[in-house]
Amino acid sequence: MDELKKSIVQDPLDPYVQGGLAETYVFLRRWKEAEDTARHALTIDPHEATAMRMLLLSSLNRTGSAQEPLRLLATFPPDDLLLPNTGMFDMVIGTRGEAFVLGRDFKAALKACETGTVATTNEWQRFAAKAGIRLLAGDVTGAQADAEKGRELLEARLREQPNDFRSLRALSWVYLALNRKTDAINIAQHALDLLPLEKDAVLGSGNLAALAEIQAQTGAATEAVQNLKKLLSIPAGETISIARLKIDPVWDPIRNDPGFQELLTMKEYVGP
Repeated sequence: MDELKKSIVQDPLDPYVQGGLAETYVFLRRWKEAEDTARHALTIDPHEATAMRMLLLSSLNRTGSAQEPLRLLATFPPDDLLLPNTGMFDMVIGTRGEAFVLGRDFKAALKACETGTVATTNEWQRFAAKAGIRLLAGDVTGAQADAEKGRELLEARLREQPNDFRSLRALSWVYLALNRKTDAINIAQHALDLLPLEKDAVLGSGNLAALAEIQAQTGAATEAVQNLKKLLSIPAGETISIARLKIDPVWDPIRNDPGFQELLTMKEYVGP
């Protein structure tokens, strides 16, 4: 953070550095400072992708409302570069899709997969994204159809690039949609083994959170809660927060679990 602030002093009109500082504040769960910094970055460059994503995340966590990010999203330029980032499910469905899913507008999330950045990036990602969204919406049949279309593409891609974390996360959701629960957990665990939290605070925390998501979706509540508790105790605000746990449909399968309910009452880590 100190280095980012020094860079801003040297060049106060660099929106990329401002976006990086906002992201650091988000990791530390300093939501108001993250929001203010992201807004400032967007006054310099309304298209700065990191700042846009950090504004969505910080506003959600500060207000506890999934509707605030949707309101902000409507003000962003239509040609934005909201590429999937280092989050969990977001790495599969993209930032726009994520905002709609958090607001439980699954129809809009599916539309974002057809018309947004995800649709124009990779076919395998589009199918995986749609499968995951349909699964959360309860459309098991539709999820399986999309998942089957994406499975061969993803398995082929991973034979060529076995350490591609975005593909691993996508395939875990594809397997989940195909009711291959053991395979889904194994793939998510493999991603974490490749890059654990101890080796990379950013991607590692995302990998751990991604595993917790799959565990929750497959009914492994105890394991999911244990991993979430760890993430809430460290600077991992970009992936896990109390506010997000309360509204994210990813956690619906374990929402009534006593351990999960206890998480919602604990004090999450907030950085200095």
